[in-house]
Amino acid sequence: MKDDKKYLLELLDKKELSVHEKSWLLNYIENTDQDVLMKILEGSFINSLNNSQPINSEKSIKILAEIHKKIHLPETQPNVFPLWIKRVAVAACFIGIMATGAFYLIKKNATNLAANHTRSKTFSNDVNAGSTKATLTLANGSKVVLDDVKNGALSNQGNTKVTKTNGKLAYNPINTGLTDNVYNTVSTPRGGHYQVVLPDGSQVWLNAASSIRFPTAFTGKERTVEITGEVYFEVAKDKTLPFVVKLNNSEVRVFGTHFNVMAYDDEPAVETTLLEGSVQFSSGSSSYMLKPGEQSELNKSGQVMVTADVDVDNVVAWKNNLFNFQNADIESIMRQLSRWYDVDVVYNKTVNDRFFAEIPSTSKLSEVLKALELTGKVDFDIQGRKIIVNP
Repeated sequence: MKDDKKYLLELLDKKELSVHEKSWLLNYIENTDQDVLMKILEGSFINSLNNSQPINSEKSIKILAEIHKKIHLPETQPNVFPLWIKRVAVAACFIGIMATGAFYLIKKNATNLAANHTRSKTFSNDVNAGSTKATLTLANGSKVVLDDVKNGALSNQGNTKVTKTNGKLAYNPINTGLTDNVYNTVSTPRGGHYQVVLPDGSQVWLNAASSIRFPTAFTGKERTVEITGEVYFEVAKDKTLPFVVKLNNSEVRVFGTHFNVMAYDDEPAVETTLLEGSVQFSSGSSSYMLKPGEQSELNKSGQVMVTADVDVDNVVAWKNNLFNFQNADIESIMRQLSRWYDVDVVYNKTVNDRFFAEIPSTSKLSEVLKALELTGKVDFDIQGRKIIVNP
């Protein structure tokens, strides 16, 4: 056991892990008691520091990031959540002894905090994760609940055939003849997501509580769509026919690229994040050209800020069935959970801490809340379709 402990610390100290080392690490974490894991790491961490030495926020963030990175699980890993719980438990021992803001090491309280984090928790009821569901509104105003209909052809809209295939809606031209533009809208409820292939072959993914309105054939000088909520785009390249996304009083103009737009009314800003290609974000008389890895933020007062070197994997985690919370406050986390699990949130406690976590969004609500509780900074109850944030 002593050799295993030494090897564990050696691996966590390495910059990169081989396939064999990563396999050993995952196996060790899966088969080792959480209390043992946290005592090993807590002891090593404390011994490496003077008892009164402060730890700045930058260093603490790097420590957590390295732990998450080194013990990252592939999407196909079986029993992802039980393994992930242990991974968070490892990180939780650090979070528990780093007070947000001052980040002073409090050795005398570290053991008690770590023990509290592993306390079991049972919720009186639970809520399943969201799923593939949406509503299609046709040009004549009739509605089709997509999760209720079978795969196959649904309707002809103008010169376009609408087909559902395995949770995806596709618009395929029937002929090349021109026709008057008719518009369709695909909207997701809270607790739903959906994928749509537009008439030009562009692919879009709708997050929960989102919508996209588009013509069933792009016949003008531009390919224009309107959205609400959050939508990820992979736009088919066509230099002669710009693709335009309209949202509120803003627009994003592209020729062929991958980008994400988050424009929920309850979020503090409209965020456009570029993954590939180039886009122009415009609001009022101002416009900004974005490069890959850049993000524009339009706040409620109309001001725009552009940020470089954004973690794009974090931005599009929702598309890949993940919650990725990096230095996130509890309110932003709860807004995401509220939309995905179709629940409301009641705060009986103000939580000023920041959170770092990567959780499969296919998990039940209780599993996500338990993972967040491992930090020792927050406590939850589920009452019907409400999350209660407790003191």
